[in-house]
Parts: sequence; C-alpha cells; structure tokens
Amino acid sequence: MGIFIITFVGFIVGLILLVLLKNTSPPLPQEQIHFDNPEDKPLYLIDPDAFEEKCLEFLKKFNLDHIHSIWATDQELEIIMNDETPVVGGTYLALCIIDPPNNTVDVMKVKGFLDTVKGEGASRGIFITTGYFSNEAIRSIEEEPVELVNIVSFVSYLKKFDIY
Repeated sequence: MGIFIITFVGFIVGLILLVLLKNTSPPLPQEQIHFDNPEDKPLYLIDPDAFEEKCLEFLKKFNLDHIHSIWATDQELEIIMNDETPVVGGTYLALCIIDPPNNTVDVMKVKGFLDTVKGEGASRGIFITTGYFSNEAIRSIEEEPVELVNIVSFVSYLKKFDIY
C-alpha cells in the first residue's frame, strides 16, 4: 500500500512541476557569415573610414539625411540623421561599431544606446555592427524604437541596395 502512496505523490508532484515550469525554447542560432580567404573580406569590414562611408550610404537609402557624425572611440561611430517625412519623420541616431570585442555586442552596450535614443528624444535608433548581438541584447530591445543590424544583415542590405 505504501508503494502506491509514494507513486501517487510522486506523480502529483511531477504534474505540479510540469505546470509550474515556464515553457521556453532555446534561442535561435544567429546566422553567421564566413569568408573563404581573408582577402575576400570587404574593406569596409576592416577599415574604419570605409566602414563609415558604407554606414552613411546604407542609412541614406532609408531617406535619412546625414547631419553629423563623430568617432566616439576607435571602434564606435555615432551618427545623427534627420528624416523630413511628415508624421513618421524626426531625428534618428545610429551607432556603428566596427570589430566589436569578441565579435559580439553585449546587452549593456545596446541598453546604453537605447537610453541615449530615448534621452535625446529621437524617433528611432539604428545599431550597426560588423559583429553579432548577444541573445540578451536582441531580447532587450523588443518593442523598443531600435533596430539591430549585425554583419549578416548589413552585408545583405548592402547587396540588396547595390552598394556592396
């Protein structure tokens, strides 16, 4: 009789634990970009001046007028743009990072940029990197006025816009 009680209690505890567990799926792996030879890597992914030029060309394709840009560090380019479109236009901020540490932009950098976008009263922010964003960074901007553009998306857009 005791074995039936222990089995029943174990079964009930198991059901309770299943109900209480949060159903989460593992994060989707980010697409990766690979170049067969180091010489195949485009100059704008290595050289800061070429990177700045490509970022400005890319942003111009979205009808954003360049107002000002400055290199905050050797790796971070800050850009202020303006969109004259009625109703949806306004000031846009972009943060472009070339060669991020460990090839990944972390959640703190993304949250800092989000705070800057909100603090400056910008309509939107665009974060471009020649690396990737951590999964926490991607989750941190859901429902926020910031777009994340990693190396795969950046190269894809440049090809799409015929400015590769």
